[in-house]
Amino acid sequence: LLINYRFNKSLIKSKIMKYVFLIIAITLMSCTSDNLSTADLLKGKWIEVNTKSDTLVFGLFGDQEAMMVNRGYEIRDSFRLPKHGSGPYDYRISKNKIALHSYLSSSMGYKDYTFKFDPKTSRIEVDKFYETADSTVTKLVFERLK
Repeated sequence: LLINYRFNKSLIKSKIMKYVFLIIAITLMSCTSDNLSTADLLKGKWIEVNTKSDTLVFGLFGDQEAMMVNRGYEIRDSFRLPKHGSGPYDYRISKNKIALHSYLSSSMGYKDYTFKFDPKTSRIEVDKFYETADSTVTKLVFERLK
């Protein structure tokens, strides 16, 4: 009788553990969010709509989340060099602004720019943070490359 009691007790514990595990698994699966963060929604390549030559790439660079600005090349002092403003940037997004810090800068500070992201149109609008050929431009508009 004692053996039967111990066997039933361990069987009950085993079943309880299975149900607990099942409940945890279902809870975790149902927690996958449809509310992706802005950083997740931005991942990928974006092209500037006016020049069609400047691109932003949001993603992992090494083990760091970053934004890579690709602007092409120019000849400076007989060398083929990336255009000013090119390179990786650390970024922080909040409400309607983006704080940028170029990894290539000796400055440790971030600079804030107005930032609008519209997931419906897949467009980003940001204050000009690098020099462009058209000095009258104050905002840069990017759309997602497909």
